[in-house]
Amino acid sequence: METQENKRLFPFVVATLTALLISFRSLAEDGAGHMTDHGITFYYAIIPAATIRGHEKQHPEATMHGGPPRSQNAYHLTVALFDAATSSRITDADVTAKVAEVGLAAEQKKLEPFTVAGALTYGNYFTIAPRTNYLIDVNVDMPSSSEPAHIRLSFKRQ
Repeated sequence: METQENKRLFPFVVATLTALLISFRSLAEDGAGHMTDHGITFYYAIIPAATIRGHEKQHPEATMHGGPPRSQNAYHLTVALFDAATSSRITDADVTAKVAEVGLAAEQKKLEPFTVAGALTYGNYFTIAPRTNYLIDVNVDMPSSSEPAHIRLSFKRQ
């Protein structure tokens, strides 16, 4: 059930995510956007780990998922989830992602929950080589649903 607090916070959350997606868009080489499946809206961004390595040590993102890998090919996949009908943030999902160079085996990881700007989001680091086409599959299992939600993204790092 949607609370008054959720109704008040929703415009702020959407504005914050939009600002983050727009600011990350140039960094993510157009690896940001949103899609909806099975009543879940996915807001996603793919950003270089180097961006996160630039945070001060005490910044919460500097240590998420064990800290950013040192590789120049390390990227962070971030996914924020919302109920499409109520606009409520989803905080109890089991989220996984597979990142695969087209035609090759996928790297699969759990997207771990973490907090950005006071809001729960999911993410993890993946290896993404330059000038390579990737397919990214994100799956969401919800305790309240028998069928998972799924999106597929195409991404090419320049």
